[in-house]
Amino acid sequence: MFKSNAVRSCVELHEIELRRFLDTMERFRASGVGLPGSDDPSYQSPDHLKGHVLRAARSYLTWIGECVKRPVTDVDLDHDPVSVAAKGRAFMEEVLAAWRRHLVSLEDRELAPDTYTSRWGEPYTVEQMLEHAVVHPMRHRIQLERLMLLNAAG
Repeated sequence: MFKSNAVRSCVELHEIELRRFLDTMERFRASGVGLPGSDDPSYQSPDHLKGHVLRAARSYLTWIGECVKRPVTDVDLDHDPVSVAAKGRAFMEEVLAAWRRHLVSLEDRELAPDTYTSRWGEPYTVEQMLEHAVVHPMRHRIQLERLMLLNAAG
């Protein structure tokens, strides 16, 4: 039983959005539509983007564990995006299970007001990072859906 309803809601929303992203990525790959040109290494290929989103899901969890002084070490720590992408659903399910396993004990008092520096240098509370984790796969899913829609429109 989750100690925080806010955390439970974010965990459930994250599960929904990460699965929706992966489903959309599979449709995107099958569509033959390409990713837009970019200097961002996450856009080198669909596999790089898929790996980026899956690794980020793990990274948000491990960052939260570090912040609350309960390190998460029982997850696949593969950092290669193409390798992670190849693991696909199995990697995702392992990470989602770890979210439930580790965040069930997170308490409301740990969500804020303390801020910590994210791995990209911005200050976040734990609650803000949970919300960011929900939105990240959603943003990439919407981007892929938009690319497929534009391609279909001709």
